[in-house]
Amino acid sequence: MDVRELKRKAEVAELLLGAARRLGETMDPERVYGRFHDLLRDVVAHDAVVVSSYDERDGLIRCDYAWVEGNLLDPQIFPPIALNRKGGGMQSRVIVSGEPLLANDVEERVQAGTGTYYDVDREGNVRKLPESGPPGTKAVMMVPVEHEGRVVGVVQLMSDHERYEPHDLEIFEGLVAQMAAAVRNARLQRERLRLEAAEAAARAVAAERERAAHVLDVVGDGIFLVDGDGTIGLWNRAAAAVTGLEPEGVLGRPAHEAVPGWSEVEARVPIAEGGYSARSVTLPVDAGGRDLWLSFVAVRGADGVVYTFRDLTDERRLDEEKSDFIATISHELRTPMAAVYGAARTLLRRDIELPPEQRQKLLEMIATQSARLTQITEEVLLATRIDGGDLRVAREPVDVVELVRSTVEAMKPQLEPAAVDVEVGAAAGEAAGDRDRIEQVLVNLVDNAVKYGDGRRVVVAVDGSTSGVQISVSDTGPGIPPGDLERIFDKFYRGDPNLTTAPSGTGLGLYIARELVERMGGRIDVRSEAGEGTTFVVELPRPS
Repeated sequence: MDVRELKRKAEVAELLLGAARRLGETMDPERVYGRFHDLLRDVVAHDAVVVSSYDERDGLIRCDYAWVEGNLLDPQIFPPIALNRKGGGMQSRVIVSGEPLLANDVEERVQAGTGTYYDVDREGNVRKLPESGPPGTKAVMMVPVEHEGRVVGVVQLMSDHERYEPHDLEIFEGLVAQMAAAVRNARLQRERLRLEAAEAAARAVAAERERAAHVLDVVGDGIFLVDGDGTIGLWNRAAAAVTGLEPEGVLGRPAHEAVPGWSEVEARVPIAEGGYSARSVTLPVDAGGRDLWLSFVAVRGADGVVYTFRDLTDERRLDEEKSDFIATISHELRTPMAAVYGAARTLLRRDIELPPEQRQKLLEMIATQSARLTQITEEVLLATRIDGGDLRVAREPVDVVELVRSTVEAMKPQLEPAAVDVEVGAAAGEAAGDRDRIEQVLVNLVDNAVKYGDGRRVVVAVDGSTSGVQISVSDTGPGIPPGDLERIFDKFYRGDPNLTTAPSGTGLGLYIARELVERMGGRIDVRSEAGEGTTFVVELPRPS
């Protein structure tokens, strides 16, 4: 091999090395085609370049890139060509044989029917040749594109004026090989990115579903789904907690079978759809023997109707208790105010002369009923301060025995004819608390024991242990019904809200007592049996 040939080989090698670098710089197949064409412009004359792929699954040759006489054409305008396995057509011959083709007699081949071409006019119309006449192409080079031993495409380079020589084919083959490798890498990279994006999207969807499932599980509202067949497809933890119906007992079952009374609920809950706002409806529901008030909202979605519900039983009970409280306060205020008003009007009369004894009784009535009005007002204000967190209590050493004895002694005149006895245990002593608040609790408990007991005997006992001091107030009355024991310390609660049998009261006394005791670090409890009386026990901590 002479020096000139060695130099040419070196130049070709350098060209191909530079082509490999440039073609490998982009991961977009379309840009690879464009750079491949730019490289061809510099080394091989041509009037057209066409890159086609071959799919052996359907036997069709499809255009991927086409540049003809200065125009970059849309590959889609070229219809697919069926592979001719018998050797007809130059493209088919190259694909079947796997060998490159160099021909400088294209016109003769087309006219002889051994070549098939498509001609594109200025308007973009495609004509199949040779039926429409010779395309004017003089020379062509075709190089197969191979992958893993199979031909997967063909690249054509055509000229209307030039002849192609073997060294042109050599360069063309080298560039095609570099282009094919770059396109393959770009497609692999694109597919890898697509798969990564798909996997990331799948992970995101899974994570979103997991988060949604977690949110649905921890959200305080009950949520469940009834699909188009009326079957329950979702039942979150709150739904189970509120209704007592576990997921395994309802999921996959018809709603009217799984949820008691569902048919009535379903008929009364409006379903929002088509972008309309959902409207809530509060309904009574029997859940495992418990009477609940649930607020339902329903929205129709792609998978069925999603129902959410919130347990408003406590809120509704509180509303009822507030109504009872208003009625109670009205009753409590009306009686003393009527007495005060009547006594005052009598004292103001000038047309009669009242005896001194009667005037004294009227004045005492005004004082007594005024004190009662003051007590009612203070209870309401104190409950408001407790709810607002504004109440502060001291935690100082208090001689509980002395406090109990002095309080009971002061109350005796207003408690007669009931007998109130004080019993002191050996372990009694000081407790940590607020003296005035302990006295307030004790007065309330003793007063209740006299009013709600049989009115004969009340025992106030004081005892202690290493951890605290206990004050118990016991009566010999009829006791408290079991149903009332659970709610007796609730605000506004009265065992007889209609005031038909129970003595008067605001329903705030025991609520206030519990709150005061707990703020002093203690606790209050009640024990009662029918016919055996009632005992309230206050336990306060020892001074630290």
